[in-house]
Amino acid sequence: MLSSANKKQLSEIAEYIGADFGIVDELGHVLFYSGKQSESDISKELLVIFSELQNDDAYNLYETSKFSRGKFLFENVTVDNDELIFMFINLNTYANDDVENNIGTYKNILALAAHGFKYRESQSSKDLINIFKKLLIEGRRNVTEEQLEAVYGDFMANAGGFAVVLVTLNIVSGAPAGDSELICRTLQEIFGTEHGFLIIPIDYARTAVVCPIKEEITYDYIVEYANMIKNTLLLEAMVETCVSVSSETSSIMNLNDAYIEADKAKNIGMIFEMTDNCLEYSRLGLEKLIYSIPMDACLRYITETFGEGFIKDRSAKELLNTVKVYLENNLNISEASRVLYIHRNTLMYRLEKFNKMTGLDCSKFDVGMRIGIALLILQYIENKEPALLNKI
Repeated sequence: MLSSANKKQLSEIAEYIGADFGIVDELGHVLFYSGKQSESDISKELLVIFSELQNDDAYNLYETSKFSRGKFLFENVTVDNDELIFMFINLNTYANDDVENNIGTYKNILALAAHGFKYRESQSSKDLINIFKKLLIEGRRNVTEEQLEAVYGDFMANAGGFAVVLVTLNIVSGAPAGDSELICRTLQEIFGTEHGFLIIPIDYARTAVVCPIKEEITYDYIVEYANMIKNTLLLEAMVETCVSVSSETSSIMNLNDAYIEADKAKNIGMIFEMTDNCLEYSRLGLEKLIYSIPMDACLRYITETFGEGFIKDRSAKELLNTVKVYLENNLNISEASRVLYIHRNTLMYRLEKFNKMTGLDCSKFDVGMRIGIALLILQYIENKEPALLNKI
């Protein structure tokens, strides 16, 4: 999709071309046109030409830099791989009737115009990414609405809100970081750019997708597509990722807050070992609450719940795992023993031992809730600052 800045540049180029001139996509749809012949007539002719090219085995449009068909010259001016586009001129509209003898000149004119367009578009694309990267990481203090308007104005005007999807590589010690360019290309295939989605590489491990929310592109639509990312990247790029989504923000200037939410959702998912295809910040419940509690308060809750010294006991880990499975299976002895691969009598013995050591009866609903929260807090401490457990 051409921006208003693109169209302004193309209008300037059209003044120097001296013939019917425009931009067309790989299917023959006219994206920009400046000429005397009616646009509807030009469109019909171009649709026929590109339909023939699509069915011509001798042509590979993705590998074709320039070609001619009938009275048209075409030059590939693709910058974004998501959209294949060609600049064209209609030779029959030149005032000079001796077109055949001047064909070399016309080709040079088109090539020069294409070079100028691609260079400026490439620079604009870099500016766009850099500005949004600053907005995501540093916030509004280093980016103005005027800057955003210049590079993203068309999409800003039509958006009712924004969300950020964050894709983070799961990197273990000694493992390769993966191909970030391949990840960006895969994300472009999922989201596309025609609706204003922006793929912003943050670093080798993190890639953000800025998502404008409109009437036809709802927040639920974005979450639906975000749920596809994890499996798609695993199949196509052979990399494991964590995918998280911020809640919706009404202003583009608040994208930093949205990015922070998506990053928090990722951290929460990793700490609590969640396996969801997509972690929605707005739908994270108790885990999000625990993540916001100061660590000293978490330590006090563990001590107050299980008592002094329990965590350091050699049998604590086994007993806590048993209680966890018991609670997860709705206090069902038979089901919990099946999951743990132990005899039901062994399970009951462990539960009695836990009750005696802590003074808690995990078979009671309210006590079970308290223990469940304590287990989540313990998991939070173990995965974030395990050394603090020595203080209990």
